[in-house]
Formats: sequence, structure tokens, C-alpha cells
Amino acid sequence: MILKEADTKAPQLAELESYLAAPGLPAATKQHLERELKFLRAGIKGERESAYDIDFYSGASKNRIVIHDLRIEHNGRVAQIDHLILNRLLEVYVLETKHFSEGVSINEQGEFSIWFAGKPRGIPSPLEQNERHIAVLQDVFKTLDMPTRLGIRLQPSFESVVLVSKNARIGRPEKFDTRRVVKSDHLERWINKNIDSGSPLLMAKVVGVDTLTAIARQLVALHRPLMPNYRARFGITEQMLCPTPLPPASTPPLDTAESPLPLAAPEAETSATETTADPGPSPSKLTTSKLAKALGVKTAELNERLIACGLLELRDEKTYITGAGKAAGGEFRMSPKFGPYFLWPADLTV
Repeated sequence: MILKEADTKAPQLAELESYLAAPGLPAATKQHLERELKFLRAGIKGERESAYDIDFYSGASKNRIVIHDLRIEHNGRVAQIDHLILNRLLEVYVLETKHFSEGVSINEQGEFSIWFAGKPRGIPSPLEQNERHIAVLQDVFKTLDMPTRLGIRLQPSFESVVLVSKNARIGRPEKFDTRRVVKSDHLERWINKNIDSGSPLLMAKVVGVDTLTAIARQLVALHRPLMPNYRARFGITEQMLCPTPLPPASTPPLDTAESPLPLAAPEAETSATETTADPGPSPSKLTTSKLAKALGVKTAELNERLIACGLLELRDEKTYITGAGKAAGGEFRMSPKFGPYFLWPADLTV
């Protein structure tokens, strides 16, 4: 029986993607965000693949309960568990999922390395990570309402398993025990091989389905999801996300004969103040190309920023100034010689 599905990661994906579209994002920050987004997507894919294999057998079993994506805080420690399987023998399988797209290698000291762009890269041991999860779970189970036998409180046993993609290659050493590193499609075979159903001591603590469900529900009630603070983590500021005024700066006189950008805006959409007659630019305003030069960016990049911030919009392959653009001080102009263009306050930054 599946008691809890994985929490959706859609809000995290949407937040990261929105930051990547921010006009003022530094290149280094963008690179970090792209890497975080890649890892998040890979993790989601790995957990989904493992969840399918887990649910196919354990999710359909009346003698097992499956909990996906469980985060528990207890006595200042946190356990972020990808998957749990509980059975009526009070065995708790703690499953840590890792999506190694190019494979994983383990040396004789139990150190893990993944392959990234054809090169090995050391990572923390997922086996040790899972042992820490189990340590938290052991303390948590002491606080749960557990069944008894002959006045003795029954205690669960814990099994640690690291699940990797069924398509990943695993480099195993000769001496270090890696039996608990299992491909997700081999999990059911691994569980059946390790269950000692003939042990009298083990059979003595078999519990009913209702009792097992009650225990699992107590665990789910302790779930404390956490939304990452990406802004603080990557140093993202409001100035990166939307335009803010710069301190007033002296601006050289404009060359009124300068060719404007080929940004079309139909005459029919201009207001009374946006006449086809060009009165010439105001000394306090710059054309898009001159504003781009003042900001130290290319004109095409500034156009993208203005659109991203909602000051301009594209419709029918033509560019229009928006209400927000007018509120920010932008103006549409029509030059008899050069055609339509836009003016912006000299202190506008995006």
C-alpha cells in the first residue's frame, strides 16, 4: 500500500526558471542556477524511476506500506528520506535514490565517485548518508506508539539500501561490501533474498495490517517539507529581478540624427502624446541604443531585458511599449527619416 506520494517539486522548478529569466542576473549566478536546476531535474527523474519499481511490487502488496519523500526533524537533526518500505515483520527499508547518469565507482575504502563529462568526481558516501537517516529514525521510533508482546515493546529493524538507475554502471571493488548498492529494478529480488521469514524470533513480532498502517501514519504525520531559500543561497537581489532607478548622472546631449532601433510600433496604437511628428528627444532621455551604451550592454540584450521586465512587449512580430513602460518614463516616437523608436529615462536600469 502506498501511504504517501512524493511532494511536488514544481514550485522549486518554477522559481529557478524564473530567476534564470531575470534581466540583471550575473553570469556566475546564472551558471550556478543552471547547475542547480540540472541536478534537481536529475534527482526528480531518479526518484520517479525508483518509485515506479518500488510501487510495482511493494505498493501493490497488502503486507507492505510505502512512504515516498519523508522529511523528519528530531532533536536538532534532520532525515530527508527518499523512500521507506515497512512490512509486517517490522522491517524498515530505508532507500536512498541516486541518479548517476554516467555511472558510479566505489573503491576499497568505500569512497564513491561519479563520472561527470567523462571525468571522475568524488561525492559523499550515500551509504553513510543513509546511516545518518537511520540514526534519526531509530530515535523517532522510540517516540511512536508501538505494539507490545508479553509486555515488551516491539522494535523495528532497519535495512539501508542505495538505489541507482537501472541503466547506470556500477564499478565495484573486490573487498568492500557493496551489496547494499542496488539497481532499482533489482530491489524486489534483494528484499526477498534478505528476508529471513523462517526465524522464530522474527515471526514472533509479526503485526497486523492495521497496526502497521497506524505506525506508518505516525511517521507521515511528522513530515516537515522544506522549500529551499534560493534567493539567499545564490545571493539574488531585487535589483537583479526588475529595473530600479540609478542615481542621477550627467548625460551628454543626444544626437537627434541617430538612427533608432528597428522596433516597430503601429501609428494606430500611439496616444495623443505619441504623435507621428517627432519633436526630438528630451535631454533627460536616451534612445534604446544610447541607453544600452550607457549601461555597458548590447542593444539586443537591453531589448530583451525591457521585454522581460514588461516595459516592452512583442505582438505580431512588432514591438510595443506597455503601460508599465510608459509609467517608467518610456516614450514612443516616430521619426520621418528613421521610423519608429523608443526613448527612456537616462537613469533607467534593467
